[in-house]
Amino acid sequence: MVNRYWNRKAAVSYLEIFLLITSMFAFSYLFYEITDNLYGVSDGVELVSASSSVCCEETLSGQSCQTASSEACNPLFKISPTTCESTDYCEIGCCISENTGLCNLASSRRDCELSGGEFKQGAECNVQECKQGCCILGSEAKWTTEANCAFESNSENKDIFTEWRFDEDSDTELECLFNVEKDKEGACVFEDGGKNKCVYATLEECVSRTGSESNFDHEGRFCSDPELDTICEAKDHKGCLDDNEEVYWFDSCDNREDIAEDCDLFTGSYCGEENGEFICRDVDCGDIGRKNGESWCSYDGKIGDGKDPPGSRHVKHICYFGTERIIPCSDFRNEICVQEDSITEEGDFSQAACRVNLWRECLDHNKNKDKVKDKCGENPDCRFKHIDMGGSFSFDVCLPNYPPGFELSFDQNFFSEDEVSEDYYRASSGDGICSAATQKCTSTWKCSIFGCSCIDNCGCHGGGFANEMNDFCTSLGDCGGYINYVGDYTGGGYSVKGAPGVSADYKQYANKDDSQKADPGDVDFFQTIDPGLLPEIEKDDRNLSAFELELMGASGSYGSPLLLKILTSKNDSSVWGDLGNLAAGSIGLSTFTGAISSVSGAIAAQIDREDPGQPPDFSMIIAMVVATIAYVITQSIVASMIGALLGFLFGISWIITKNVYFSCLPWEPPDGGERCNECNSLDIPCSEYRCESLGSLCKLQNKGTGNEICLAREVNTTLPVITPFETALSEGYEYKDISKDGFEIVNASTNRCIEAYTSVDFGIKVDPFARCRISNNSRDDYGDMSDMFGPKGNHILPAHMTKMFFPNPEAFRNSYNLTDEEIVELGKWNFYVKCKSSSGKVNPRPYQIKTCINPGPDLTSPRITFTSPLQNTYLGFGEEEKDVLFYVNEPSECRWSNEDVDYSEMTNNFECETRASVFTQFGWKCEDTLDVKNNTKFFIKCQDTSENNNVMTESFVYELKHSNSELVIDDVLPKKDERIISGVSPTSVKLRLGTSGGAVNGESVCRWEGNGFGDSFRYEKSNGSSVHDYQVNLIQGKYAIDFFCEDIAGNVANDSTNFVVKIDKFGPRITRIYNDAGLKIVTAENAECRYDFKRNFVYENASKMIGVEKEHHTAWLLKTYYVQCMDEFGNKGGRIKVKPSG
Repeated sequence: MVNRYWNRKAAVSYLEIFLLITSMFAFSYLFYEITDNLYGVSDGVELVSASSSVCCEETLSGQSCQTASSEACNPLFKISPTTCESTDYCEIGCCISENTGLCNLASSRRDCELSGGEFKQGAECNVQECKQGCCILGSEAKWTTEANCAFESNSENKDIFTEWRFDEDSDTELECLFNVEKDKEGACVFEDGGKNKCVYATLEECVSRTGSESNFDHEGRFCSDPELDTICEAKDHKGCLDDNEEVYWFDSCDNREDIAEDCDLFTGSYCGEENGEFICRDVDCGDIGRKNGESWCSYDGKIGDGKDPPGSRHVKHICYFGTERIIPCSDFRNEICVQEDSITEEGDFSQAACRVNLWRECLDHNKNKDKVKDKCGENPDCRFKHIDMGGSFSFDVCLPNYPPGFELSFDQNFFSEDEVSEDYYRASSGDGICSAATQKCTSTWKCSIFGCSCIDNCGCHGGGFANEMNDFCTSLGDCGGYINYVGDYTGGGYSVKGAPGVSADYKQYANKDDSQKADPGDVDFFQTIDPGLLPEIEKDDRNLSAFELELMGASGSYGSPLLLKILTSKNDSSVWGDLGNLAAGSIGLSTFTGAISSVSGAIAAQIDREDPGQPPDFSMIIAMVVATIAYVITQSIVASMIGALLGFLFGISWIITKNVYFSCLPWEPPDGGERCNECNSLDIPCSEYRCESLGSLCKLQNKGTGNEICLAREVNTTLPVITPFETALSEGYEYKDISKDGFEIVNASTNRCIEAYTSVDFGIKVDPFARCRISNNSRDDYGDMSDMFGPKGNHILPAHMTKMFFPNPEAFRNSYNLTDEEIVELGKWNFYVKCKSSSGKVNPRPYQIKTCINPGPDLTSPRITFTSPLQNTYLGFGEEEKDVLFYVNEPSECRWSNEDVDYSEMTNNFECETRASVFTQFGWKCEDTLDVKNNTKFFIKCQDTSENNNVMTESFVYELKHSNSELVIDDVLPKKDERIISGVSPTSVKLRLGTSGGAVNGESVCRWEGNGFGDSFRYEKSNGSSVHDYQVNLIQGKYAIDFFCEDIAGNVANDSTNFVVKIDKFGPRITRIYNDAGLKIVTAENAECRYDFKRNFVYENASKMIGVEKEHHTAWLLKTYYVQCMDEFGNKGGRIKVKPSG
């Protein structure tokens, strides 16, 4: 029974074993077929028919996407009577892991979505996200997708984003591995001359040098390692490496080895050389008490308060890793060094920077006398000065705190007198700027028989007048009597007549004051000089302080071209010597009248001076003429009555006036060249400006070579020889009785005296070149002569020019009861000239220039010589009254009328000067206020005060013109809120205005200001135009610009604009690539695109794609394209690889 039992059991067991074995084969076959089909492989034999099997989204056993009998499917999930590949939920494709970034081939949609991945069609994963490239992770490399590269970079510490790069140009895994190892350092051994030589280099450098990677030691050993068997000996000497703070050993082949001394920059030490040894030295500049990174300013002497001497320069110093570095600011004091001191935990710390000197703004502030004090005080580059001579000669003026430098060498550019034209006398150097301080102070005296006492401007005659005016003069620039930067004083830059000369001790200003620093200004000031309004500090400039970066930005906003156009000028031939005529070679002054005109106009308004003024040479000649007249007349008066009668002669009711003339001229360097070498001995580089300020013979040699040296030219011991300047003489006149001692000027047609009231140009030549002065006293030495020969008399030139203008002595006969002998005496004129060469040599005997006025009664009628406003001047729109002044060539009484009638019938009188003491180069002044509301044409006649009372027979017709409308600015560029994009910084931006209306169809002069460019930058080519352009260089930032236009009638128009400048530093981005009858590229901005079939190509040599702006195309070829695009600014974008498929 037991056996039967066991036999039955055995049979069952055998059956189960059989079924198990057969089921294993069936299951294995089924699994093979399913998995094979999952990979898209089929041998044409189906496992089951569609009628007997279904696709289970999930089976009862939990498997996904299985083809089985319907009984095997989990009824809670989808069931389809087809193969699983045909369903949407079991579609086979590419699964991209959102976590790791890996791409899983031949994954079902259901499995992908259950795992949280992104499903893409295509079992081979041929999608952009699965494109593999070289992922560089620190010192490791992996060939994988970009997303997986990002995942791997964060896999160690998800809170710290480690650096990674994705290099699409590495199209093989081998290249990828080389890219990460190419910067690895090690010994590069090569054979040379039978010896194993070695350099410690990177793998890339080694392959480039030897042509084989086998020469590189991948273990990173040094060249001196014995196993490498090279000629290099270990630890031969010590040295430093760039960008490393440690001291290193170097082998005998000069290859780096181990660290010899471990310096610590954090604690204040780094590798440096000291006494020939490389050690861990202190980063601070201990010998001068400065910390690393600290910067400070130094100066040649006194700075500020208008006291910077000619030739001086501001200098910035930096302590850089234990070494003091010197950075001079821009020469001619175009830049000043400003410093800010602060207190840190480690003590005092200073930061300095060179920034643009805004001296010109100081002069422009004078245009508004009501606000001049406030505006002047807001600008740290300006100082406010009040001058008061005890009466009407009292005025306020805003002057530069740090005067600019002027060109000192232009005089040497002439080779003969033929090159010195009259135009040269009207402009050049700093004459125009200096002339703003040329003033006449008239004092008034009340006289009686007991004498005279001063009642107005009494300070003009004391020593303080010259000191005050010279201080004004030197503040304008290299003007006046002053010292150079080594303390040598010269007084040739000014002259004074009628008062004592300068007595101030200027040598004290050559002493340096270490406590004195140029004021950097406050935040409000920075906002005026920086277009970015305190821009954000660039990360790339971590080595500079915020203060220093700010100032660098402020300085950079101007640009070099803008600095060189700080001022411009316009010459007006009708008034030679107008204070608006500017020039100064050092800063490229050409055609701008605003700054100096602002100064002169402000002063004239404050001291009630309405005449157009006269240049230095004319004012002094007129002074000599007036003085001579006064002397001759005085001799005819009884000595006991001299005080009272002088009051009668020269004034009204016992009142007399006396003029004191101060002329501000360009500063003169000292004679000779004894101190030229001092320019070479200082730490500051010797420039042409510094060199020539040391002496008239000093000359900079080897300019532009880096080996400049200041040397003295050879001393010329020859005494100046003076001869007539033939071509300078006015037509109709000639030089007579020419000798080595002088000449006489006569009328060419009569060979006798010249006619009265005529202007005569004349001149002298001098050899060697020299400065020349003139006097009416033959006993004066050169230093005693206060009058320059012409407007360039204090310049070393081969020739000098001036002009003279004399009244008729007969004009004073009736007024002063002069005798015939006195009339003759008044008609004789003698001038004496002395010249001084650059070697300091002076002609010992004065050179005499004689002339005389044609004697005889005054038979000619008066003549109007000058009007202000000028003839046919336009009136402002709506102007109803006009103050008018004009000059008559002789003392006269003048009248006007609206009709052309006889003098006796004219009922309107001008107020005219007739005193001899108020004689000017234009004659005698008359003035009145005219009603121009309904009439602008006036008839003027004058009658002289001579014995014959000559009257003008023909009227002088004086006509003005009305403006037709207001002046309007009707076109402004850039437009408001415009966005300007450029590829370079600073970028050039054109400020353009269009004007209309006003006096002459919108023709006007325009200026603009804002964002650090200060007041009154005038437009180039602005005069006489209705279109005004100005090119400026601007950095990135926001700009707000105000425009001001004024036409010849004084009509004013204002407007403004605001815009943004953005600098585009990045290449164009490719946004789309596709095939549309060719390869099509779309860029994010207008660009030019080029391609090549080689990865490493030169853009300029590549093939240009067809198309403009943003769309570009070329032929579709089954090749790998490498495409790169460049925008309109020259920025190139990254290269992309395009691989078309068939």
